[in-house]
Amino acid sequence: MMATGVPIQRRSPRRVRGMTLIEVVVAMAVLSLIVLVLGASLRGMAQSARRIDERVDVVDEMRVAVAFLREAFARLPETPGAKPTPAPRFAATASEVTWVAVMPARFGAAGRHHFRLALEPAADGTPALVLRYTPWRGEVAAPDWAQADARVLARQVERLALQYGGTGMQSAWRPEWAQGEHPPARLRIDLATASMAWPPVVVPVHDLSAAQGAGRFVVGGSQ
Repeated sequence: MMATGVPIQRRSPRRVRGMTLIEVVVAMAVLSLIVLVLGASLRGMAQSARRIDERVDVVDEMRVAVAFLREAFARLPETPGAKPTPAPRFAATASEVTWVAVMPARFGAAGRHHFRLALEPAADGTPALVLRYTPWRGEVAAPDWAQADARVLARQVERLALQYGGTGMQSAWRPEWAQGEHPPARLRIDLATASMAWPPVVVPVHDLSAAQGAGRFVVGGSQ
């Protein structure tokens, strides 16, 4: 006996629709834009971090330089008897200052040294604030500064102005000081580098010779 029934209909497989060429191009363009945005953001973050590091380095350089200057402007050696010092103890212009003082022991060999603070070309050709120092044994002539030891206090200096004698931040400042045997009351340093302008650095000068008859003065002490 033959079985009868409804004939079975076979389903045709569903056709999977793929992406067209235009859709692939659009997707690649969107991905490229996302990659570009992420790359720019990462570069911006890296540049910001680098700028912060440079700023921190400059501030630290400034702090160390100011501390060193306060130590380097130390004591003028005592003048024996009533004879004046053979060389001026303090000679200064708007761009350079020289003086004789005792080197702080923690910065080098102790004893009398001749100091000079001025701008000099750095290795890259840009001006740098350089402190030079050499042992002083009472010579009248200025030392050969090219042979003296040096310490760079600030790099890429764009402006340096030295002023002397003021009784306040804005009053009675002179661009030069010719009274070598009588130091000014204060020294003011205005300096700007390529990355920032320093706040004015004012170093008080205490003439101990006037008070104690010792023939010496201290720069950078407390008032």
